Amino acid sequence: MTNKNSSSKTGNNPEKTTKEKIFDVSLDLFSQKGFDAVSVREIAREVGIRESSIYNHYKSKEAILDAIMEYFMSELQSGPPEEEMDKLMETPELFFEVGARDFIEGMNTPNTQKIWRLISIELYHNEKIREFFKKELLEAPINGWEKIFTKMMEKKVIKEVDPKVLAYEYFSFALYLYFEYFVLNYNESMQTFMEVAWDRMADHAEFILDSIKIH
Repeated sequence: MTNKNSSSKTGNNPEKTTKEKIFDVSLDLFSQKGFDAVSVREIAREVGIRESSIYNHYKSKEAILDAIMEYFMSELQSGPPEEEMDKLMETPELFFEVGARDFIEGMNTPNTQKIWRLISIELYHNEKIREFFKKELLEAPINGWEKIFTKMMEKKVIKEVDPKVLAYEYFSFALYLYFEYFVLNYNESMQTFMEVAWDRMADHAEFILDSIKIH
């Protein structure tokens, strides 16, 4: 999904609007240095415009950060339609495969990689980012998986267990992978990590499914 504030093009492409260039440069700088360490003047210099011109597109540096997080949410929410998801639940093996694939692919784009890194940097001292992480990256996914597992139980494809506990058990591994790469091993090859992560996600999903599937 492409957001109006960003572009999938790379490099100094003349087709990019000034607003898109500001977005891309800001994301680059924020993910390298952290939000507080980057000034509007530095963003303007990297874009190649006057500092005052920034405010023709964003009212503040905080507004640029807001646009980045809105873009991130649009990427996270770009999954299969609800009807397709409901059908997939009838075949747990396929459902877990699609879920793991979407998670890995969602981490494996240049912009989302930078945003994950930005979140990691800001998590300890930026209250807005910390609340975003808690609400959108912890609570919302756990609640979503709880509903999914409840539906699977209603469809009689998995055993009757506590869906909240199952949601925590399943989703916690995705959080571990996030921590391992974006905090501990960020300078390693993303492609190599993703290839390994896919296998580990598949193994984890198979382990969970073997424990709860109705044979």
